[in-house]
Amino acid sequence: MIYFNELLSEARGIINATNERHMKNYLLPHQGSNEFSHTTAKEHGDLPAGSKVKINKVEWNYPTPKATQGKWHAEVEDEKGNKHYMPASKLYKPGEVSENKGHKYEKDFVERLKTHGVMPKHLSGAGSTAGTDFVAENKKKGEFHAGTVNGELLEGETKEGVTAAMGQLTVHHNKEKGWHISDKARALRPKYAASIEKAGIIDHMNQHIPDPEKQEKTESGRAKTISLKHPDLEPAHNYLRDHHVKLLQVGGFGTYRVGDKDVTGHGLPALSGKGKWSIRQKAEGQTNARTVAFQPDGKKGLDKSHVDLDNDEHLHQFKKTLGHTE
Repeated sequence: MIYFNELLSEARGIINATNERHMKNYLLPHQGSNEFSHTTAKEHGDLPAGSKVKINKVEWNYPTPKATQGKWHAEVEDEKGNKHYMPASKLYKPGEVSENKGHKYEKDFVERLKTHGVMPKHLSGAGSTAGTDFVAENKKKGEFHAGTVNGELLEGETKEGVTAAMGQLTVHHNKEKGWHISDKARALRPKYAASIEKAGIIDHMNQHIPDPEKQEKTESGRAKTISLKHPDLEPAHNYLRDHHVKLLQVGGFGTYRVGDKDVTGHGLPALSGKGKWSIRQKAEGQTNARTVAFQPDGKKGLDKSHVDLDNDEHLHQFKKTLGHTE
């Protein structure tokens, strides 16, 4: 007999961690597979909700705090190879999760720019790759030939909201240097690396985490995440400059310039507000490495722009500025 609470679990598409039938139907068939078959329904430690994972092992009462015992647990592996141990109730059933919000927002925004002729139709968004997310063609600048206009392409990034990271870099620890930024990481993100040092993050880590092996750990076995406030959004601006983009679109907040001046000539504002740093260990066992991430400090941490390309009237005026319409 299927009880009412089981029916609710079925309707939600989330695995019931106390239901043996769910374990047999939705976990065991995927155990040991190389396919990233499941998606996290809830945040677990430093692993965000919506992360793709594969199932390495399934056990009853996996060694975890007493509060999570009496449930099926899974050892899962994320797309970066990091292992996590969680109750099965933090997983969606395979194939029953909606599209990643950040990717959907980017895809919809790219399609919107193409429909309005701002982005050339033959170009595509980057998704989660290292490329920029969209481009806007400035027809008032670029190369001009008889009968054609090849405008300047302005690269941009999208963020679905303020929860997405607007900066991240991995720092390392050894006995000789303590916590430090490697030459390789500095060469890749020079402006963001300088922001980390200017904010005193490295000094803070060396003072408060002199021995990473002794740092307090979470139930995942990784070090507890440290959060620090920041008075402005300069680190995010510098991270975007390291990506060589000129525009930033944030869902619900609007459109911003990146760089010392607005190359569109439309009067786009720079990022302003307050931010926060997160210092986290992403992989269990990698005790000598931490990811230093930056983002606005919640919804109140980012001041809204007076221009929002998600607004039809604003987009029409932007097209005029770039020479797409009279």
